[in-house]
Amino acid sequence: MFKKHLLSLKRYQTSENRDVLNGIILDRNERADHFSKKEFKNILKKIPRYSINATPDISPLYKQLSSYHKLHGNNFYVTQGITECMSQIIYSFAKKNDEIVVMKPTYPMYDVLCKLHNVKLRHWKFKKDFTLELNDLKKLINRRTKIIFLVNPNLPIEYEFSESYKKAILDLCKKKNILLVYDEAYYYFGSSSEIKNLKKYKNLIIMRTFSKAFGLSGIRLGYMIANTKICDYVSKCRTLVETNSLTYQIALWALKNQIYKKHVINVKKGSKFLIKKLRSAKEDFHGGKCTNAILIKLPNYKDTIKLTNYLSRKKIYIRNNFPKPIENYVRVSLASTAKISKFLKEYFKWKKKYIKSKKIP
Repeated sequence: MFKKHLLSLKRYQTSENRDVLNGIILDRNERADHFSKKEFKNILKKIPRYSINATPDISPLYKQLSSYHKLHGNNFYVTQGITECMSQIIYSFAKKNDEIVVMKPTYPMYDVLCKLHNVKLRHWKFKKDFTLELNDLKKLINRRTKIIFLVNPNLPIEYEFSESYKKAILDLCKKKNILLVYDEAYYYFGSSSEIKNLKKYKNLIIMRTFSKAFGLSGIRLGYMIANTKICDYVSKCRTLVETNSLTYQIALWALKNQIYKKHVINVKKGSKFLIKKLRSAKEDFHGGKCTNAILIKLPNYKDTIKLTNYLSRKKIYIRNNFPKPIENYVRVSLASTAKISKFLKEYFKWKKKYIKSKKIP
């Protein structure tokens, strides 16, 4: 009755046991600074009374996306976050014994979804110096390779593909008839997009989300951009409607007001401040240039656990427990200078006690 590959799949609830209202959420690359009361009231004003009792018509969202990106509405497909988009792409284009290539480490849901769909996953692994070798990718590709997912820019290891790398990969996928999917969740923080290549390469998909730069993780909304044939094909996987009334109304408000601009400026200020302090303290760190997170290196893996637990008791939430080559790092999401200052105060307090006593309380 039960599928074996699902029985062996381990899933964990995320974002549990956090005091979101009073704490500082720097663990999931979300917007750590809450929307103001005025902004929240403006959002609520855009939601009509009939949104709850009627099945939504989200065609206005497609029109807004079309206007925003200056592309035809048929070049879009709206999903419940990038994660659903990933899942439906895998379901649509890969079957059992097919292979998918994903960077490692990157967004962990790629591993989960490949296991869920019973598809073989091959990892394009980062080197110790946080680089990727194109020859390593070529070695992973074979006749069973159906999709390559590239997160650009990537996290938890911040990495942006060069134009020469992107061109080489596009041409390779075109030659091998492989679907190339760019996950551009962190695009607005300072990288270039591959949307410009959609007309030239018919095997290309771009994924975007409202969770990062727009700061709307709670509405769980994303979308893909591709040629009309691909969008029409993948959209056959949708449920009754792509999303709910409340989500799509908030997305319309976010697009019309381009709210990402203010948030990105805030994150950049926080990044500049944090980098300056870390450099001054001669800390070993990586990132903060084209995403909304920074890795900070600690002496060993156990220390990452101790620091994470210590900060959690202070209601400051960061992330640890990463695979090689960043097992000794913690990740800190970027936020306003005020939020980062509170993190730094507790971080240096913890480190001072650790260096003095060699033991974390």
